[in-house]
Amino acid sequence: MEYYTLSRYAYWKYYYLILYYKLQEYPASVRGWIVFGSICMLLLVLIVIGNFIRYISAYRFERLIARNRARYYNRMRSVVSQTRTLEPSEISAIMELPKNYKMKERQNRSFIPILKELRKDLGNSLSRQNWLRLLQALKMPAYFESQVLSRKIRKKVQAFKDVADLDATLKEAVASRYLFTKNRKLQMHARLHAARFGTSYPFKVLEEDPNLVFTEEMVVKYHNVLVYRQKNGLTMPNLIRWCNRVPVNDELRIFAVNEIRLFKRKEDCAELLAMLIASREEAFSCALIRALGELEYIPAEKEFCRRYLSASFTERQVLAEALGAMGSGNPDVVRFLEEDFLQTTDYVTRMVLLRVIYNYGSIGRASYEKLKREASPDLQPYFAHIECDLIDSRRYA
Repeated sequence: MEYYTLSRYAYWKYYYLILYYKLQEYPASVRGWIVFGSICMLLLVLIVIGNFIRYISAYRFERLIARNRARYYNRMRSVVSQTRTLEPSEISAIMELPKNYKMKERQNRSFIPILKELRKDLGNSLSRQNWLRLLQALKMPAYFESQVLSRKIRKKVQAFKDVADLDATLKEAVASRYLFTKNRKLQMHARLHAARFGTSYPFKVLEEDPNLVFTEEMVVKYHNVLVYRQKNGLTMPNLIRWCNRVPVNDELRIFAVNEIRLFKRKEDCAELLAMLIASREEAFSCALIRALGELEYIPAEKEFCRRYLSASFTERQVLAEALGAMGSGNPDVVRFLEEDFLQTTDYVTRMVLLRVIYNYGSIGRASYEKLKREASPDLQPYFAHIECDLIDSRRYA
């Protein structure tokens, strides 16, 4: 007698054929709905199982974070609060870490929220050198490098974010490979990292990239980068060179002018005035005018008055506010603003002019009172608007 051994797939085929021939007894529409309902039920079961697995994983990870926080937080705090620079052996002794241990990726990830919390609590009082040595003891630089070199874009982007949040270090050679990647989000974070921690010329990419798109988000992020570099004594870029960038990128040029204004670089005012005289773009001109006004560069006052009569209403408003910000006390400027207040047809420009006159010292206040006495009834609401405490919020600034 011969015996046959069935394969493991024969049992699945047997049950499949039973189901198949059972369905053949029903009409086509009923078979279709049965198949559709079965697929939906299968997807529902998979979704429930997947959510349960993610919940369990998140719960276990939160417990790991809680255990590490209870065990290591006070030790980390004592390390970074030391005034003297500790040796790696001393840090390992305080942390009670095993010698030559290997930390898994999950363990590294659990330390990131604890380190962020510690950095937020201590702020500027922590020791920079001890902080970097603590990260080295926890194998965080190696973890960040492995994440940046991984295949998943999400991991790379998150690694760059964590490095910035923790003020950690990453090899320039690792970050530089993504400076021109096609993924815009990864490219932006790699360039921000190079700009924040770079030791050579970290802003070279901004000058050499012909396809640079300088968005509003990048304006905020690069401003924070410049603040960080100035605060930590790192070399600052030549912002005037960005203003003369070739090929021309108006967003980058305007950003450079605004940074000159925010960092109070009065030594660049002469070059900004020369750019204003040659400028024909309204947005760039307005940025130059604001910068010269807030930096109180008095030689630009004559150019402001000359440019005023041929400017658009938007540029006139910026020019008026810049003249007011200078506050040179020149009576000719007040007289100039007073004449345009009576002649202009734009109500927004008129309101800006009146506010500038009102805040232009004692000379401006006297001119304001004179205008108020001699103004027609149609212009009286402007004065009421300026004098209303509920409307003029600048008085509470």
